Amino acid sequence: MIINNLKLKRNHLDSTYNKGLTLIELIVVISIFLVISSTVIFNYGSFRSSVSMQNIADDIAMSIRKAQSFAIGARAAVGGDFSESYGMHFSTDTTTTDPLNASTKSFLMFYTSPSNKYYTVTGTGACGGSTTCLEAFSISTADKIKEIDVTINGTVTVEPAGSTLDIIFSRPDPRAYFCYRATMASSCVSNISSVSIIISNGQVSPNEKTKTISVQNTGQISIQ
Repeated sequence: MIINNLKLKRNHLDSTYNKGLTLIELIVVISIFLVISSTVIFNYGSFRSSVSMQNIADDIAMSIRKAQSFAIGARAAVGGDFSESYGMHFSTDTTTTDPLNASTKSFLMFYTSPSNKYYTVTGTGACGGSTTCLEAFSISTADKIKEIDVTINGTVTVEPAGSTLDIIFSRPDPRAYFCYRATMASSCVSNISSVSIIISNGQVSPNEKTKTISVQNTGQISIQ
């Protein structure tokens, strides 16, 4: 009887100890956890960058559409003038800090007379003051406007850094008029059938990702 009781207690102790993890099993579990965590963190960074860039592309496309709707809807400009045209001003300038000038980190909405059809910096003060600038948009993330492409007579040209692009709409026509200038003091390049604004996530190859906002002279706006 005593021997049987001892055997039962020993079996009970053995089964209790066998319920735990060995050191090797614990290391394997931790390793799997670290691999999964690293994958999730890496993918989250990529996902967050993609979402941020998509938001900037959406903001640009919607602001262009907004300027188009202002023109078609005959929105009164400063001073109550209903004949003004509305547009968006973009630039690939990396040096300006002037809030009245666009850059790789900002873009502007403005109004102008139908005869001018380009953005001019007049007056002083912040956007929305005594200038033709109506609204300024800043890019606070790592994203930026990488380049501006224009299509002239079927040929796509990548414009150099520091160039500017105005996309303008005049009532009652929904079509877009484009004014590309190498500098603000240059004359507008004509015969542009479409333009593309390329947004970058601010990284270098092979980690760089881009989004393209395309505007046709018919007034069609798309994001690729």
